Amino acid sequence: MNKLRVTMFGEFSVTYGENTINEHSKRSKKLWLLLQYLTVNHSRMVSQSELIDILSGEDEGVNPTSALKTKVHRLRDILSELKCEVPVIVCVNGAYSINPEIPLEIDTEEFESSFKAASAAADHEERLRLILEAVNIYNGDFLSKSAYESWVVPLNTYYRSIYSKAVRMAVELFTEVGKLHEIIAMCSKAAIVNPYDEYIHYSHIKALAELGEQDSAMKQYEIVTNLMMTKFGIPPSKELVELYDTAIKSQTNAKADIDAVMDDLMEQRMVSGAFYCDYQIFKHLYQLEYRDAMRTGINLNICLLSVCSGDGLPAQNPLNKAMERLQGCISRSLRGSDIFARYSVSQYVIMLANTNEQTGALIMKRIEKAFKRENTNKDIELKYTFKTTRRNEAMNS
Repeated sequence: MNKLRVTMFGEFSVTYGENTINEHSKRSKKLWLLLQYLTVNHSRMVSQSELIDILSGEDEGVNPTSALKTKVHRLRDILSELKCEVPVIVCVNGAYSINPEIPLEIDTEEFESSFKAASAAADHEERLRLILEAVNIYNGDFLSKSAYESWVVPLNTYYRSIYSKAVRMAVELFTEVGKLHEIIAMCSKAAIVNPYDEYIHYSHIKALAELGEQDSAMKQYEIVTNLMMTKFGIPPSKELVELYDTAIKSQTNAKADIDAVMDDLMEQRMVSGAFYCDYQIFKHLYQLEYRDAMRTGINLNICLLSVCSGDGLPAQNPLNKAMERLQGCISRSLRGSDIFARYSVSQYVIMLANTNEQTGALIMKRIEKAFKRENTNKDIELKYTFKTTRRNEAMNS
């Protein structure tokens, strides 16, 4: 007898021999949910009342026991496409189960087994082999199309946690033997599967920097900081910022001649508008301008622009669109020598050198006017404040 092979990470599918069924087919979601629940609990008989509770919310006015029997009958029709020699679902004393006579392979169980074996292995090569086996099994969230079901949520969290630990273990094992290219390849894939795990991005950037690929490391840093800011409204961690600074410093080549330095400085194409940069770069540039203001007496304005809706923040999608439009408005409204950065999920910070309060206010009005013209969501508004640093204030601070 063939084995029944079930995939639960990413796309849910069931394979028997050469025949496969998956949730892409136009069948009721409740039928797939029924099969998924029985598969997860394949080691026991599941009562009718438990299945009725899992499938609640449909067939109002219909006897729930009768409705369940109808669903089981329809599910058996779907499973008949697998051409299994025995029934895939059996019923004993009113309870249901995956037929224990059929050999069953489930990717979640293989994933967990490989991770546990890797954690217990003493040999480096065997441990690496097993943990990579686990990492490669995890192809996406657990039952992603049923992600909001109450019984799926804790299991998804559990498996994602194991995956994060598995990636970390693999990175550490690769690091021990200096396999930087392997770290980059693994983290590139892992970032697609689990994009909000900062450790994955940190390891990716660190490996690129250690290989001397600073440009790629910088681009990856910008990707992850923008991602974290857009999704969660948080700046990069202290560890990531320190890694960033190290990557910047490591670009300095003591043996380079002046022409090589100039080529590197002019490598990026000149663009119109204000200079938009990462907040960490903004901080470095501010400190330089601050020293200059203390020496020369030139005023330095710091402006903070905030997108809001009433007394709070807009929903995520409208907020992201508004911030994107605001970035364009700021860039087009400022001089090429002005600098700005994203400060938070709903704010940009601007540095205006050699401007007074009146000029700063006019610039803010110009940005506000441009934003009102481009912003189509009238529930969203723009607020701004600015502070001027003067020479005597800088000297006394």
